[in-house]
Amino acid sequence: MVGAPRSSRTRAGLWATLGVLVVLACGVAGAEPISSIPNPRVRDGTWVTDVPRALRPDTVAKLNALISDMEKKTTVEAAVVVVGSLDGMSIEEYAVKLFELWGIGKADGDNGLLLIWSTGDRRVRVEVGYGLEGDLPDGKVGVILDTYVIPRFKAGQFDEGVLAGVEALARVVGHQPVALPSPRSEAYEQERDWTGGGWIWRLLGAIPLGIGSLVGFRRWRRNRRRRCPQCRTRMHRLTEAEDDARLDEGQRAEERVRSVDYDVWVCPACAHHFTLRYPRWVTGYDKCPQCHNRTKSSKETVLERATSHGEGKARVVEQCAFCTYTVEHVKVLPRIESSSGSSSGGGSSFGGGSSGGGGASRGY
Repeated sequence: MVGAPRSSRTRAGLWATLGVLVVLACGVAGAEPISSIPNPRVRDGTWVTDVPRALRPDTVAKLNALISDMEKKTTVEAAVVVVGSLDGMSIEEYAVKLFELWGIGKADGDNGLLLIWSTGDRRVRVEVGYGLEGDLPDGKVGVILDTYVIPRFKAGQFDEGVLAGVEALARVVGHQPVALPSPRSEAYEQERDWTGGGWIWRLLGAIPLGIGSLVGFRRWRRNRRRRCPQCRTRMHRLTEAEDDARLDEGQRAEERVRSVDYDVWVCPACAHHFTLRYPRWVTGYDKCPQCHNRTKSSKETVLERATSHGEGKARVVEQCAFCTYTVEHVKVLPRIESSSGSSSGGGSSFGGGSSGGGGASRGY
């Protein structure tokens, strides 16, 4: 059989090459470097950035209203970000970098949340600030995604999935009941919901117990006996001297500077063990961008005070107590406003919180 004419083969090759170039161009166009993602608080005082416009306008409006209400009631700040691509990074790395870049959450509480969805990578993650890791451990975040988000995403109901996920997160941080199946073993909680959004929180909301009672309740919650998730035997918590052997060097450094405390629980029957992390409420240390431990301190020296007529300057020295990270820079102090403003208006930003590296990711 005689082959196709040379001109036909040439045209076929050109079309194939053009198709490959179009695919590559679309991939490059779909990648959003983190620095190019609009901060919604700076842009217009909202909480949602949807770069590929994957969500309906009414969904974005509902999300903004929901997060605004949550922030007023709990001071928790949340951002919902939709991107077309993760620019070659894992969703975990992308989420941490974006969280730290924007400073989601209040600086004195690290109570930020970030729900990020990459449409091109088909990945979703919830990143949790240090101050919320007690309410939202990794296991519980994973269960929320598995229960409220991923089933809807698999059914193509993306708007409904994002809304349901944010609503569930808001109920948890607001200490309201949330229907969840029993968490997987990494949550290490007993099936009875003594600490969740049931009767105990309504009781606490009705009775002014005060700070002392709240501290006592949290101490009880931390120290109560736990059962092994594998064999259900009662576990033993190691002493401070004993648990050092189970911690890595970074974790021991966090305990040394008293920014984080760790408890190691061991099963005497099957030797299963796990480590629970308890960030301290009040500490002079933040997460180090180099080693990712909560061992970075920051010292600020005012060089020129800000006034109502002009900006000021301050020298900031950041050092890590674990690794070699050391940075010195000059910070601009904003001009003092003579009149009070509203935090809900455009041009504001997030509160300067830090990510704890906790959370959960899922594909669909």
